[in-house]
Amino acid sequence: MDAKGRIVLPARLKARLPDTLDQRIVILLGFQKCLTIYTMTEWEEKLKTFAEVSEYDEEGQKFIRNFTYGMTEETLDGQGRFSLNKTLINYAGLLGDVVLAGVGNRIEIWSAIEYQKILTPMSERSSLQEIARGLFDKKGPNTVNE
Repeated sequence: MDAKGRIVLPARLKARLPDTLDQRIVILLGFQKCLTIYTMTEWEEKLKTFAEVSEYDEEGQKFIRNFTYGMTEETLDGQGRFSLNKTLINYAGLLGDVVLAGVGNRIEIWSAIEYQKILTPMSERSSLQEIARGLFDKKGPNTVNE
């Protein structure tokens, strides 16, 4: 991140933008101490989901208000850069080096220091296997192959 709060979107992440003509992104406060970026296409899908939440659903409306608080829309410039406002920078503690991590259908922006804190230590990486099994193994942990 430069002194003006601009970040260059790496080419490998920029290639994930579905429409090369539409270089707009949406940036939100993450659930953890990071920022979350959605392409405009992904964001429009979220908006459709939000529109299905009844205005009488107090919990649903509270979630939408909080989820979208601080949201900003940015357009990538010719060099693939976008700007972050002070609210976003302060929320995520972005001072100096940042990490852009592709996570499924979104990109997260972390302070390099905070990102290292959330990663599983190398000595404990084997514990990730159990998590992966729960997420990806359709058969379940105790199923015997036939």
